[in-house]
Amino acid sequence: MASSPKRFGFPVDVRLRRPDEYKRTLTSGKRIHCELLMAVVTPNPTSSPRLGLAIAKRQVRLAHERNRVKRIARDYFRRHLAEWPSFDCVVMAKAGIENVSNPELQIMMKQLFDKVAARCVGS
Repeated sequence: MASSPKRFGFPVDVRLRRPDEYKRTLTSGKRIHCELLMAVVTPNPTSSPRLGLAIAKRQVRLAHERNRVKRIARDYFRRHLAEWPSFDCVVMAKAGIENVSNPELQIMMKQLFDKVAARCVGS
């Protein structure tokens, strides 16, 4: 049986993958804060925005909660990818995010990425 094509993936070209990409973004990027999320953003040389996730075990103890935060971040980023300019973004969680419901977390992602997009367009 042939496998069905992947409709909603998170392509490799929109991910930060190598440690030097994370390091460049985290050291030279602008920090943008939301209630329980933080993004570090820097311009990138590619034609599309790229996302990196650094959800620390110190901030979110349980693996399934870290995975939930990452899944929602990737989903929001993927759905709004075409609307944004070219930037590298590393999303980090603050303590207490594990107590937030999925709809609230999606609202926080929207607020964070709205700030990120405004900052990148204004630069």
